[in-house]
Amino acid sequence: MKKILIITTLYFFCSCGIQNIPTYNYELKNPVDDFDFEKNSFDLDYNDPKNWSFRCDVDDEKEIIPKNYKTKNEKKIDLSVFYIHPTSLFSSQDWNADTSHFVNNDFIKLCIENQASVFAGITDLYAPHYREMHIHSYTDTVNGYKAYDLAYNDILNAFKYFILNIKTDNYIIASHSQGTNHAKRLINEYISKNDEIFNRLVLSYLIGMDISINEIPIEICEHPKQLNCFLNWRSFNNNYYPKNWNYGPNYVSVNPITFSLDFEESIKKDHMGILLPNQKIYFKKSISAVNEQGLLWVNVPKNFITKKFISNSYHRADFNLFWVNIRQNLISRFSKNL
Repeated sequence: MKKILIITTLYFFCSCGIQNIPTYNYELKNPVDDFDFEKNSFDLDYNDPKNWSFRCDVDDEKEIIPKNYKTKNEKKIDLSVFYIHPTSLFSSQDWNADTSHFVNNDFIKLCIENQASVFAGITDLYAPHYREMHIHSYTDTVNGYKAYDLAYNDILNAFKYFILNIKTDNYIIASHSQGTNHAKRLINEYISKNDEIFNRLVLSYLIGMDISINEIPIEICEHPKQLNCFLNWRSFNNNYYPKNWNYGPNYVSVNPITFSLDFEESIKKDHMGILLPNQKIYFKKSISAVNEQGLLWVNVPKNFITKKFISNSYHRADFNLFWVNIRQNLISRFSKNL
């Protein structure tokens, strides 16, 4: 019997008449051969807009901003954002995505709409395509590392284009899941080695993967107005300690409602709403969250999620759950700083 992987696009909600949240069914395919260096021996040309999932000088930012979110009173911040999307390669016999994976990819499109959109319209947004590694790479320590190196090399080349072509003095790194693995490496191996580039990095959103103390040469953001620091959180059900995920006193997390490091649970009235995959904001004042040993415990109403979403991990919704809070905090951080 063929295995089928059901990719549930972030969340299924049954309240407020919200329906038709999309799902994508893929035949689950893992790579069958060893990593092929010859097949992947070329670099992508990031001068070509086709190698970007979103580029502010080509694409319309209004198209990815939530349909019911009001931007009238928001002012543009003199910043550029380099966003690295999470894994979208679940069904392939290759270790890395090829360039055909970039074309009309609904999953990557949803990543842009549900995550990168938080920066759209208030910054200059750049989001590269890259030959991401297959999800199975995480369980193969030989071929997986080679696939990881190829994906990272694309990110590095895209970032070099980005830093040479942006029109702003300063920039942000934003990433999720696999993207955060590449972002951490980019900061450690390239950005931090060049003082001029490093000093222009004013904020990093390194979301969805663990970060330990002193893992990168940037401070964790301790309060809502701080700059020259990074934010990290990984969302899980309340009181849940995940298996096969790192956590403990050496790991850090920022509460994306209060934007603090403390261990006090936020109050629901401070929660500004959730971005659903239909590109609309709903459910204000519905969530509270608390930091716990590098995890973010999220408290949602029991009737909030249908039975189709049974996992204790809210990984796919790390941005969606707090979309409005993230955007408003970003605006607040830079209101008097730039």
